[in-house]
Amino acid sequence: MAEATVGDVVTVRRGATDDIAAFRALGEAVVPPTYGPIDSAYAQRMLDEWWVPEVFETSLARNVHLVAEVDGEVVALANLGRLSRSYRDFPHVTDPHAGGDREVMWKLYVHPDHHGRGIGSRLLAGIEAMVEGDELWLEVVAGNDRAYDFYRARGFEEVERVGDGEWPDDVWMVKRLR
Repeated sequence: MAEATVGDVVTVRRGATDDIAAFRALGEAVVPPTYGPIDSAYAQRMLDEWWVPEVFETSLARNVHLVAEVDGEVVALANLGRLSRSYRDFPHVTDPHAGGDREVMWKLYVHPDHHGRGIGSRLLAGIEAMVEGDELWLEVVAGNDRAYDFYRARGFEEVERVGDGEWPDDVWMVKRLR
């Protein structure tokens, strides 16, 4: 991926199945440097289980995806969906106010060559505008301090940490929107 310059135009649009190969390439650029220092086996697990075409096909059918492009190349991805429609089970997560059906931003990733340009904030604002309820939830892997700090600076609060002892903990965060 060519490094972007400040003058490059960033376009935000809905993601589609034609983007799946670009999503995988983004994952390969983002996941190892982000999660490798936390737990390299977990980083590989993420790529092997959650950044594969079959998962993206399911996710695109169930969730809204926003992508940011520079010169026609996908440089960032965010998505929004309901907890009840995830392909993963979260038996520990309960939310009496939403009947257990939180609106969750499952992914927000920006290619390292494009960090610091406001792309993540722009995608987050786009996701927040689509939330039907008054809360947006997300999970961050414990140890991903850059993401944790990004979300805290944008009004998210930590609600709970969930771990299984094998992998890094999931840190659930929420932002009250209205």
